[in-house]
Amino acid sequence: MKYSPSTNAFYHPAVHGHAIPADAVAVSPEDHAALLAAQARGQIIRPGENGCPVAITPAAPPAPTRAELYTAKQAEIRDGAESMLTALAAEYAPLERQTWDQQAAEAEALQADADAPAPLVRAIAATRGMPVGELAARILANRRAWVAVSGHVVGQRLAYQDTLEATRGLDDAQAAETIQNINPVYTLPEDA
Repeated sequence: MKYSPSTNAFYHPAVHGHAIPADAVAVSPEDHAALLAAQARGQIIRPGENGCPVAITPAAPPAPTRAELYTAKQAEIRDGAESMLTALAAEYAPLERQTWDQQAAEAEALQADADAPAPLVRAIAATRGMPVGELAARILANRRAWVAVSGHVVGQRLAYQDTLEATRGLDDAQAAETIQNINPVYTLPEDA
């Protein structure tokens, strides 16, 4: 087996023949196996003295900057809330969710006046074979439940965001520690 420091690659004479770079040095089968085992453990192979290959532990990546920590945590906070609310609304198609405000407005109008114009709610009730008043009551109950749940999740997100924003007045070390300790876990209200 041979190793070329200029290409940082191993070459086998039976496979590569005359295509082996001129700077290639001989490597014993034992050393080759040891180098590959070290590489499998996360080390990297680089040319050492006299061009011979050595396995080295790569340098640790630089610590993230304060701005990088802040941006990453902000995304984690936002995405966690979004994920929670998306999962809760997953039963409903996006286009159906776009009708929720109209359904609620029509349902409120029907609660105030059973003869109020409510084309969407009336169409849904007729198709379902359900009395319009019963559907209006269900729509408003669902609306109250969604407002409570989404308000709870949004409130949690904003509390995490407030904690994150409070790090702006801290020195870099305190800010980094505080940011890393923010663990945005979203829960539902107890009565949900």
